[in-house]
Amino acid sequence: MNVFSLEKKICEKTQKCLDAYISNELLVETNQEVMKHLETCKSCSDALQVRLRLKTRLKEAVKSEVVPARVRNRIHSAIRQESLSERKTTPWARWTLAAAAVLVLFLGGWGTLQFWRLRYGNDLPSQAGLPQFISEQTAALLRIGVGDHIHCVIEHHDDREWNTSEQMAAELGRNYFGLVALVNAKLPKDYRVSVAHRCEVNGRRFVHLIFKNQEKVLSLVITQKGGEGFPVQDRITGLDPSGVALHQARLQGFEVIGFETKAHLAYVVSALDQQENRQIASDLASSVNDFLTHLEI
Repeated sequence: MNVFSLEKKICEKTQKCLDAYISNELLVETNQEVMKHLETCKSCSDALQVRLRLKTRLKEAVKSEVVPARVRNRIHSAIRQESLSERKTTPWARWTLAAAAVLVLFLGGWGTLQFWRLRYGNDLPSQAGLPQFISEQTAALLRIGVGDHIHCVIEHHDDREWNTSEQMAAELGRNYFGLVALVNAKLPKDYRVSVAHRCEVNGRRFVHLIFKNQEKVLSLVITQKGGEGFPVQDRITGLDPSGVALHQARLQGFEVIGFETKAHLAYVVSALDQQENRQIASDLASSVNDFLTHLEI
């Protein structure tokens, strides 16, 4: 098999996964493969953008209206028809037909949101201060932090491992070692930084602090920007009086909060409940933000 045929097969496999990728339905390993391929393949990246634009238009069509029973029945009928034809069409064709049907039937009405919930689930943030939706740009940036947490904590971390201060200093280097004392000072009393190191996942370098108590493990993940940035409209409002914009999601079974400085992206990732993870991230954000900003001067 020549190189061209192999690349074509990889593209075909990736594009079949894009809908599940957008909806965060892929297994961890498959998700990482798709992310890595999208970084280097313009064709698949363009295909992803087409889906995202259509998804955005669906969201923008949402309005607060009472849904008539006949419209609800038509939604269920459209979804049943999609399920029946699932094996006869490609994932992209199924998604396009379903989205087109919704737009025709419900554009400008409540039906768009109801269809989206029926098709992709009802896992939408409802807490005050959280945006109703986050953009795929925000979700993609938050996945960066989740990916490093999964690689280091879930796949490779030994719960019994505790680094000495000397080991942490050697691993982090002079610039980032100060984070250890800073984070320990801001954590709840029963948490301590247990491991601090530099790592590399999918070609991207990270500074990674793992902190835990007797039962729970969290990560502070930091990486330098490659031109990315969080959209302002996806921030959590009314949470951090310091003015640090926080961005939150549940991805791949983990709670993640992300924020940024001029040159860094930072994340707090854990399997805690949403409120507890958010509280710890909020406590850390201002000090970590100041620390990284000082490095950038």
